[in-house]
Amino acid sequence: MKSNFFDIDLAFAKAFCEHLGNFKEASFPAPLREALSGILAGIILFDEDNELVYLDSKAVFMVQRIAQATSPPKAIPKEIAVIKEFMMETRREFPQQNWLNKSTIFIDYLTVFQVHARWIQGDSNNHSYLLLKMEDQSQFAQDISLEEAKRIGLTPREQEVWLLHQANYSYKKIAEQLNITPNTVKKHMKSIFVKSRSASS
Repeated sequence: MKSNFFDIDLAFAKAFCEHLGNFKEASFPAPLREALSGILAGIILFDEDNELVYLDSKAVFMVQRIAQATSPPKAIPKEIAVIKEFMMETRREFPQQNWLNKSTIFIDYLTVFQVHARWIQGDSNNHSYLLLKMEDQSQFAQDISLEEAKRIGLTPREQEVWLLHQANYSYKKIAEQLNITPNTVKKHMKSIFVKSRSASS
């Protein structure tokens, strides 16, 4: 019986092998790029020499969001660099094994990224490449938080305050974001805590 399972990493590796010569997103064949764009998360590729060889637009967006929370911001944030170094080290220590690493990066309560890292065979010269697939889980986290806010009966404005509070915004920053005073933020937070306690009792 033929399996319907489709390994997107292997498909990407095959595409990578076929078009390795000048592998930049702009020069990546348009039909293949369009076919993959709907099903692939953000993609980052490093070669065995630790050099960045490919970074697609989805990954750029997510990397920039992570970098904004990093001081000082870098092209490849420390969080991604740590995952990369771990995979490089496992390659050195266990060259006959192929490790798969799945990491979740919590920048704050509502900014969450999942990174899947694995080695792929990239071309006929037995060169390997480290593939990092990045998925933005922020919307999922926000949906959970909103569901909780509705469950405890928060008003629309309280929901806005609550989401920003969950994202580690200070009262001052919440006030600036919502164009209200810090005192109003305090009143909303007091009401939120009262409703939260009532709902859990």
